[in-house]
Amino acid sequence: MTRAVPSVLFVCVHNAGRSQMAAAFLTHLAGNLVQVRSAGSAPADAVNPAVVQVMREVGVDIGRQVPKVLTTEAVQASDVVVTMGCGDACPFFPGKRYLDWELPDPAGKDADQIRPIRDEIERRVRGLLGELQIPVRAVSGSPTVVAMRPEHADDVLAIYQLGIDEGNATFETAAPRWQAFDGSRLREHRFVAVDHAGSVLGWVAAVPVSDRCVYAGVVEHSVYVHPQARGRGVGAALLAALVRSTEAAGIWTLQSGIFPENTASLALHERAGFRRVGIRERLGRHHGQWRDVVLVERRSRDLV
Repeated sequence: MTRAVPSVLFVCVHNAGRSQMAAAFLTHLAGNLVQVRSAGSAPADAVNPAVVQVMREVGVDIGRQVPKVLTTEAVQASDVVVTMGCGDACPFFPGKRYLDWELPDPAGKDADQIRPIRDEIERRVRGLLGELQIPVRAVSGSPTVVAMRPEHADDVLAIYQLGIDEGNATFETAAPRWQAFDGSRLREHRFVAVDHAGSVLGWVAAVPVSDRCVYAGVVEHSVYVHPQARGRGVGAALLAALVRSTEAAGIWTLQSGIFPENTASLALHERAGFRRVGIRERLGRHHGQWRDVVLVERRSRDLV
């Protein structure tokens, strides 16, 4: 017997931020296994541009979405109704499952302030899929981020070497052996992005900056994306996973050193909420030439 496809309605005030992000994540993660709607009790004229920006950072484009007005028919047609700050505007019908997600309104906030809201919405959407017993799909063309494991070693080191060969990724001249890589990176804070076939598209990993206890919450990270996988949201998805894992572990600072010539990496980090601290001039010699390094960092708003 074919299982009926559940329907979920996300409702907020303007249908320009929270409900749009939730609906987009649910569609992105579940595909046609769930029917998804979103609406607002007082819809805005357009989706919040900053919300569009932070969603694109994780490979989900909602730029063409249009806010819609909440209707009684939309509620009646839904099995689960998730409200986000719309008060009593949502009509009640027996037999429906109602959830109220208390989330800050992105209206008037910048991208740095919206990213934690986005990440919390994704977490809750994934939890809802688990409650509905709907598997998270691997979307063709978009990455799935999983913990880095030994079976990823060859691909991880190959991507590392490709980045080294391009000349603007690191002072290193050759990728290490897996034993050295494995022993130096924090195991709970390293991830790979894979496609629907399981091929590794990129990786991110972190190392402690010091063994002194005062620096226990500071780590330095590296992120590498296969040249053929760039422009698909891989780097953004990897950084988002790293931010989530380090925040959960009480780490308050992520930092990285980036060559000024690596403009793509600098832009990726800025979109992910990192700021440029400064330039460390002539920090080291690389193939016989002195190179500057831009220090970027992300400070946890919740922990600092």
